[in-house]
Amino acid sequence: MKKFLALVLSLCLMMTALPIVSLAEGTYREPITLTVFSQLANFAGEQSGWFAKELKDRFNVTLNFVSTNVDSNAFNASVESGYMGDIINLGNTGGDLTTLLNAGLLFDWNDVDLTPYPNINEHLADAFATISGITEPQGFDGKYGFAFGAAMESGAWAELTDPTYALQIRFDAWEKAGKPALTSLEDLPEFLQALQDAVPANDAGEKVYAYGGFPEWEDCVMKFTWDLMTFYGYKEADFMGVNYATGEVVNPLEEGSLYYRALKVNNELYRRGLFDPESVSQTFDAYSQKLTAGRYLMTLWGWIINNYNSAEKAANKDGFVTFMFEDSAPQQLTISTGGGSDRMWALGADCVDVDRCLEIIEWLCTEEGLIVQTYGPQGLCWDYDENGIPCMTEFGWQCQEDKANTQMPDEFGGGTFQDGESKFNHETIKLEQMVPGKTYSYSYKGWPCYADRYATALSEAWSTEYAGGATSGIELYRNTGKVSVVPANTRAWPYPDMSDSAKEARALFAPQMKEGSWKCVMAETEEEFESTWASMVETCKNLGYDAYVAEKMEAINQCFADCGITPAQ
Repeated sequence: MKKFLALVLSLCLMMTALPIVSLAEGTYREPITLTVFSQLANFAGEQSGWFAKELKDRFNVTLNFVSTNVDSNAFNASVESGYMGDIINLGNTGGDLTTLLNAGLLFDWNDVDLTPYPNINEHLADAFATISGITEPQGFDGKYGFAFGAAMESGAWAELTDPTYALQIRFDAWEKAGKPALTSLEDLPEFLQALQDAVPANDAGEKVYAYGGFPEWEDCVMKFTWDLMTFYGYKEADFMGVNYATGEVVNPLEEGSLYYRALKVNNELYRRGLFDPESVSQTFDAYSQKLTAGRYLMTLWGWIINNYNSAEKAANKDGFVTFMFEDSAPQQLTISTGGGSDRMWALGADCVDVDRCLEIIEWLCTEEGLIVQTYGPQGLCWDYDENGIPCMTEFGWQCQEDKANTQMPDEFGGGTFQDGESKFNHETIKLEQMVPGKTYSYSYKGWPCYADRYATALSEAWSTEYAGGATSGIELYRNTGKVSVVPANTRAWPYPDMSDSAKEARALFAPQMKEGSWKCVMAETEEEFESTWASMVETCKNLGYDAYVAEKMEAINQCFADCGITPAQ
């Protein structure tokens, strides 16, 4: 009888398990590889490491990235082949989106039931509407994707602690240099000369440059010149600079423009030996490695400073902190439930498994998905404390502060943390905002452990000696009031596609503008700079630059009108 009962119990347990096994096999019967076409990823090839393992364990999926940042011909080649991949991340919702629509290469989300995807439904409705605002006027009535970085509530500032666009200066170098003042853009060479003289080499004995860059993200203007304009409130509208707070617009090739001034400053930095001469040929990865190694004393973005900053350095008052030109009013983005209209998520018309793609995107819209994608596996890199609030583990801090050298355990995918980071480089839900109904943000910058970790000798010295008591770059902006806030409604305003003639002209003058800008910066004399500038301007204008600018200004003025902004006189 005992043997009989044991057999019955065993059979019952087997029967109970069968539906679970069947469901798992039925859902993901076969492992698949999904192709991600991206204009934002800084990587091409198969996703590896810890994020690859997360995707494999959760969805039985491998991601293969095709990136225009790695292969500039990738977009045209994909269009010509008639296949864009499965998940599409566009960084151009103008001409490139129109090209894909005309070629029939995008999936219409109206063709699928989104009911099983509550986060897509709940959080992305306005972001879908933003993209429809671009596609419908062109005669396309489908639902072709959603705008990136959607907010839970419109109008909040886009960062919690470190502004996206912020002059970031090594505090240790500033202090060693005698705390020089920084009045305006034109003061930058003298200011950085003092800093580089104070810190001429890193701990490994390698030469330190005050500033450096890379051309990888450019197709027209030189980014490491253009982004200096953000400190005076300008946001990019293609290559034009728009200050949505004042209604002012910068035409880069106009005589005496802010872009011209910034090019001259960078040229002076180069001629003084302060601008890394390898910048013109190095990659983002090479730039990042130099930043991490302490070979740069200035950078332009708050999101990148933790490549160098660490708790150990901060204890010695060493690290990047936010500075401001005294005459500046930096751009400050706000967030919108409609997301940002200049980038989008889409699916390819020939997507091999729509459901699997939607499940991944749905997960990337959840609290867990956002945190895991950004900070690594739960339990290893971060976890919830006894109060249900996320906090980093000591290993997680190591991953964030030394990504390139922190080895992940084999059972979590192996390789370094940096090797395994998500290669999307693209947000579904805006990371730096509060989780609905919670006391913390998706970003670790809004977790109590972050404030505890970085309440350091560095932050205290910066607050006391420079920032007038502010505890973060964002608080410095708020306290000074010297800031150009970009209204949320402009973030989701859909800039119309340019005319065919304008796009043809841009294809001709853009490479001349990019090459000419770098040549201006690398000019050996002031006379060579002026000659190179004049030649670049003449060449671009002969290729249709002015007509393109005139058409773009019509769109900018329409944006001002629709968003309630008074143009500057």
